[in-house]
Amino acid sequence: MNDQYNQIKLELELTKRELEDRLNRSYDDREPRAVQSVTDLYKNSKKHEINQHIFAELNDVNRALFKMEWGLYGICEETGEKIPYELLRIVPTVRTLREALAITEYPYTMEQSLYC
Repeated sequence: MNDQYNQIKLELELTKRELEDRLNRSYDDREPRAVQSVTDLYKNSKKHEINQHIFAELNDVNRALFKMEWGLYGICEETGEKIPYELLRIVPTVRTLREALAITEYPYTMEQSLYC
Protein backbone atom coordinates (compact mmCIF):
# COMPACT_ATOMS: atom_id res chain seq x y z
CA MET A 1 0.00 0.00 0.00
CA ASN A 2 1.45 3.36 -0.97
CA ASP A 3 1.71 6.51 1.14
CA GLN A 4 -1.52 7.97 -0.26
CA TYR A 5 -3.54 4.97 0.91
CA ASN A 6 -1.69 4.97 4.24
CA GLN A 7 -3.01 8.49 4.86
CA ILE A 8 -6.56 7.30 4.15
CA LYS A 9 -6.01 4.32 6.44
CA LEU A 10 -4.87 6.59 9.28
CA GLU A 11 -7.97 8.75 8.79
CA LEU A 12 -10.23 5.68 8.78
CA GLU A 13 -8.62 4.36 11.99
CA LEU A 14 -9.12 7.73 13.67
CA THR A 15 -12.74 7.84 12.52
CA LYS A 16 -13.25 4.33 13.87
CA ARG A 17 -11.98 5.31 17.32
CA GLU A 18 -14.15 8.43 17.36
CA LEU A 19 -17.29 6.51 16.36
CA GLU A 20 -16.61 3.79 18.95
CA ASP A 21 -16.12 6.47 21.61
CA ARG A 22 -19.41 8.13 20.66
CA LEU A 23 -21.26 4.82 20.88
CA ASN A 24 -19.65 3.95 24.21
CA ARG A 25 -20.49 7.37 25.65
CA SER A 26 -24.05 7.07 24.44
CA TYR A 27 -24.50 3.69 26.11
CA ASP A 28 -22.81 4.92 29.29
CA ASP A 29 -25.23 7.88 29.43
CA ARG A 30 -28.29 5.67 29.54
CA GLU A 31 -30.32 6.16 32.64
CA PRO A 32 -31.48 3.01 34.43
CA ARG A 33 -34.84 4.50 35.41
CA ALA A 34 -38.02 3.71 33.55
CA VAL A 35 -39.42 6.04 30.93
CA GLN A 36 -41.59 8.55 32.77
CA SER A 37 -43.01 10.74 30.03
CA VAL A 38 -43.59 11.12 26.33
CA THR A 39 -40.61 13.49 26.28
CA ASP A 40 -38.38 10.75 27.74
CA LEU A 41 -39.66 8.32 25.14
CA TYR A 42 -38.94 10.82 22.36
CA LYS A 43 -35.43 11.49 23.65
CA ASN A 44 -34.68 7.77 23.90
CA SER A 45 -36.04 7.20 20.40
CA LYS A 46 -33.86 9.98 18.97
CA LYS A 47 -30.80 8.67 20.78
CA HIS A 48 -31.47 5.20 19.39
CA GLU A 49 -31.86 6.60 15.88
CA ILE A 50 -28.58 8.51 16.14
CA ASN A 51 -26.83 5.40 17.46
CA GLN A 52 -28.09 3.43 14.46
CA HIS A 53 -26.50 5.99 12.11
CA ILE A 54 -23.24 5.90 14.05
CA PHE A 55 -23.24 2.10 13.99
CA ALA A 56 -23.87 2.05 10.21
CA GLU A 57 -20.99 4.49 9.66
CA LEU A 58 -18.75 2.36 11.88
CA ASN A 59 -19.61 -0.70 9.78
CA ASP A 60 -18.63 1.20 6.63
CA VAL A 61 -15.30 2.18 8.18
CA ASN A 62 -14.62 -1.38 9.35
CA ARG A 63 -15.43 -2.70 5.86
CA ALA A 64 -12.98 -0.23 4.28
CA LEU A 65 -10.23 -1.20 6.74
CA PHE A 66 -10.90 -4.89 6.08
CA LYS A 67 -10.65 -4.30 2.33
CA MET A 68 -7.33 -2.50 2.85
CA GLU A 69 -6.02 -5.46 4.83
CA TRP A 70 -6.94 -7.87 2.01
CA GLY A 71 -5.82 -5.64 -0.87
CA LEU A 72 -9.35 -5.00 -2.11
CA TYR A 73 -9.62 -1.33 -1.17
CA GLY A 74 -10.47 1.07 -3.96
CA ILE A 75 -11.99 -1.56 -6.22
CA CYS A 76 -15.60 -1.09 -7.30
CA GLU A 77 -17.81 -3.84 -5.90
CA GLU A 78 -20.04 -3.72 -9.00
CA THR A 79 -17.61 -3.50 -11.89
CA GLY A 80 -14.22 -4.46 -10.47
CA GLU A 81 -12.79 -1.20 -11.81
CA LYS A 82 -10.40 0.88 -9.76
CA ILE A 83 -12.00 3.84 -7.97
CA PRO A 84 -9.83 6.95 -8.52
CA TYR A 85 -7.80 8.02 -5.51
CA GLU A 86 -9.31 11.53 -5.65
CA LEU A 87 -12.78 10.05 -5.05
CA LEU A 88 -11.52 7.81 -2.24
CA ARG A 89 -9.97 10.82 -0.57
CA ILE A 90 -13.36 12.55 -0.56
CA VAL A 91 -15.34 9.51 0.64
CA PRO A 92 -12.94 6.84 1.94
CA THR A 93 -15.73 4.35 2.69
CA VAL A 94 -17.21 4.39 -0.80
CA ARG A 95 -17.92 0.91 -2.21
CA THR A 96 -18.74 1.51 -5.87
CA LEU A 97 -17.66 3.87 -8.59
CA ARG A 98 -21.29 4.82 -9.20
CA GLU A 99 -21.72 5.74 -5.53
CA ALA A 100 -18.51 7.78 -5.54
CA LEU A 101 -19.54 9.71 -8.63
CA ALA A 102 -23.03 10.35 -7.27
CA ILE A 103 -21.63 11.71 -4.00
CA THR A 104 -19.09 13.96 -5.68
CA GLU A 105 -21.58 15.25 -8.25
CA TYR A 106 -24.26 16.04 -5.64
CA PRO A 107 -23.01 19.57 -4.87
CA TYR A 108 -23.13 20.37 -8.58
CA THR A 109 -26.78 19.36 -8.84
CA MET A 110 -27.55 21.39 -5.72
CA GLU A 111 -25.95 24.51 -7.26
CA GLN A 112 -27.77 23.86 -10.49
CA SER A 113 -31.14 23.57 -8.71
CA LEU A 114 -30.55 26.88 -6.92
CA TYR A 115 -30.42 28.74 -10.21
CA CYS A 116 -33.48 27.12 -11.77
